[in-house]
Amino acid sequence: MAEGQRVRRVVRRVDPWTVLRFSLVFYLCMLVVWLVAGVLLWLAASVSGLIDNLERFVTDLFFLEYFQIKGGVVLVSAFLAGLVLVLLGTGINVIMAIVYNLTSDVTGGVEVTVVEEDRAPRRTVV
Repeated sequence: MAEGQRVRRVVRRVDPWTVLRFSLVFYLCMLVVWLVAGVLLWLAASVSGLIDNLERFVTDLFFLEYFQIKGGVVLVSAFLAGLVLVLLGTGINVIMAIVYNLTSDVTGGVEVTVVEEDRAPRRTVV
């Protein structure tokens, strides 16, 4: 087993456009995962009767005549809140990439040590 050669690389610039695209796709995927998990949890809570018990509890606790949690409203609210978080997270990542580019001019960037392995196929001698 051969070891590769250790090489130092310096990251001096991060492209904000690349950060924007990557962050947008990443956060949108996380939003989809969050919404699917929320729908599955809602269905499980609804089937098990937890939603009905919670509605009765809130009705009795606050002496209300009627209280209902509407799943569609909860889903739309979660989607809108998720979109706000997607935009906020993407914007923060782009701003941080710009700040990194500005500070790397002063500090010289981040130094990373990587291992370059020999990719040539090895021949066995018999």
